Amino acid sequence: MQIDFFEMVEKIANCHNVNLILVKEEMENIPDFDLGIRKNLFSQGEKKRFLETIGQLRKKNTIYYLIDYFETEYCVMPVPEEACENGEFIILGPYQNSMFEESKIRELIKTKTLPSEHLNELIEYYNVIPVISSLPQWKGICLALFRTLCDDEMIQTEYISQTSPKFDLQLESPTDDSTFKTVEERYAFEGELMKAVSNGDVEHALKLKDVIGNYKLARRHKDPIRDGRNALIVSNTLFRKSAERGGVNPVYLDALSTQIAKRVETINNDQEMDWFMTDMLRKYCMLVRNYSLRGCSPVVQKVANHINLNITKELSLKYLSKGYSVNASYLSTLFKKEMNITVTDYINQQRMREAMTLLNYTNMQIQDIASRCGIYDVNYFRKLFKKITGMTPNVYAKEVRTHYHQLRMKEL
Repeated sequence: MQIDFFEMVEKIANCHNVNLILVKEEMENIPDFDLGIRKNLFSQGEKKRFLETIGQLRKKNTIYYLIDYFETEYCVMPVPEEACENGEFIILGPYQNSMFEESKIRELIKTKTLPSEHLNELIEYYNVIPVISSLPQWKGICLALFRTLCDDEMIQTEYISQTSPKFDLQLESPTDDSTFKTVEERYAFEGELMKAVSNGDVEHALKLKDVIGNYKLARRHKDPIRDGRNALIVSNTLFRKSAERGGVNPVYLDALSTQIAKRVETINNDQEMDWFMTDMLRKYCMLVRNYSLRGCSPVVQKVANHINLNITKELSLKYLSKGYSVNASYLSTLFKKEMNITVTDYINQQRMREAMTLLNYTNMQIQDIASRCGIYDVNYFRKLFKKITGMTPNVYAKEVRTHYHQLRMKEL
């Protein structure tokens, strides 16, 4: 009966990607219940002190929700004496109810007087913490589980908040100079990688990705697959921010990052993770190459974004100039000066990029793809596609299928 209960808690925690720790007071090796953030920022003693705080939460039939110093939440369930052979406390967490943006993390560093040199580490930490979108629903689940553990007795709920630190905020200095240098090097390479993404430099980004791969990070989750997925989630966020600094409209960034976030949960081994990271880097870099408007005037940015977001609609120079209340001749000259391409050629280029995407990822018929790209004359579409890509749509689609088949054969 007891084992069934703990298995049930574990399954529910896994469904929500929430860390689960069973704690016994006599444990010599304290588990990383906090994904390792205290060990990385402070002395080992702080983790022990935090668990000592939890050890005092012993009111009978009481479930606790603890907001820690990092403003993340834990659910703490004291296990009744008759069922504590597996552990005396169940700790579920950390989790949060919304993503921490970089601005909020910077503000937290300031108000909590945390070491500013650990900004990147804190960004990583907050980006791997699972988001519970409906806290009332989550707490209802936790309450139902705890009621089962306590044989349906009356349950009380208490909320505890660590509003001020109970530890010395002195950073534990590395004793090994080589370790200190290694950490500095890795962060320097990561900074270079972010610059490469913001510049759309695919080749340099992939080289830096391989270099960074030689630096082994401490595991933050007991499940290596979950740990790898978390690393991909962090990278997705950092690459999105880098591409935004590269001048890409948030609409495209949101579409790509959402697509990637959904696919992350399908990754099941190291080989897939490496391939996924490479693919993610390529896509963000190409997004910058194709959609960056960094340095362009506001009117050119608005017109270019309108073209990209309305590729199936009318997009003549006359229509665009009227829509943005600007002289057609002036818009044509300014657009060519800032984008190094005419408005008409840019429209055709973006339509053909959309066509290439559809040929890459769908089995749509050519006439349907032409319509999706705002071109209703199939013959004209074929001519335009060949002019821009150097091959007909049919040949391009065949090349894509052959390339994909070869990649799959190499993986097998």
